Amino acid sequence: MPRLPSPTLRLCHRLPNPSPKTPIQTMSTQQTQSPSKPALRRQIKTRLSTLSPPSVSEQSLCAQNLLITHPTYTAARSLSVYLSMPNGEARTNVLIRHALERGKEVFVPYIYALHPAPASSSNGDGDGDAGTQRGKKKKDMAMLRLGSVEEFEGLESGGWGIPCLPSEGLEKRANALGGFGPLSDRKDGDKDEGKTVDVVVAPGVAFDSSMARLGHGGGFYDRWLARACSNAKEKKPYVVGLCLAEQVVGNGEIEMGERDRRVDAVVVGDGRVLTVGDGVGPT
Repeated sequence: MPRLPSPTLRLCHRLPNPSPKTPIQTMSTQQTQSPSKPALRRQIKTRLSTLSPPSVSEQSLCAQNLLITHPTYTAARSLSVYLSMPNGEARTNVLIRHALERGKEVFVPYIYALHPAPASSSNGDGDGDAGTQRGKKKKDMAMLRLGSVEEFEGLESGGWGIPCLPSEGLEKRANALGGFGPLSDRKDGDKDEGKTVDVVVAPGVAFDSSMARLGHGGGFYDRWLARACSNAKEKKPYVVGLCLAEQVVGNGEIEMGERDRRVDAVVVGDGRVLTVGDGVGPT
């Protein structure tokens, strides 16, 4: 596959408020009353349902091209990237191909059942992602290595049309936090303290310019990011939210709990990059 052309902002139809000369915006002090998390999820999902597929494609390409030129991504040797839905969020197909073609280690999510199940749901579930609900089978997320562009393009779609890793051969896939296979299948002696990734590209239902993130309600990323940051001996992963313009809300609209993880930057499909400073891990 030929090298991608340099990103061009002519692909980005900006909203009226951001200035084309100043794509980097910093945190605002404006605060608004937070709606409930379920209510905000419904609002954003209703807004996203009106987007046409061409709009999602155009914004996705713009956001991915912006991220590809971000210095932190350029310097990264490893990253974890979500596998995107066909609609309703920024796609990641261009980013994944770009990273693999340049020899970066790419890790993608794999959701698995915990065995045995935890005694309670108070095991690091993020408040913003609602955590796992009682009465349901407990699940968790691992980041496992994707081997090649060819493997990525051959992945079959699972729930919500999201590509997913096959369940066969998981024990041979490198885990982003060390060892092989999902965390539930690893022994304590296999854990590699200090092993993590350089960059995490995280999905979300909504983001704001204070770096707050509202997830889909499973708590998977809040828990995994907590493990990834605690596993890091020196530099924590740089966490980037990738989203469409319709997913950016005003500061204070996203209710944040004590276990919720903020991101370090938000790359938006209208050409904006929201940040509160480079090189700082999520808190």
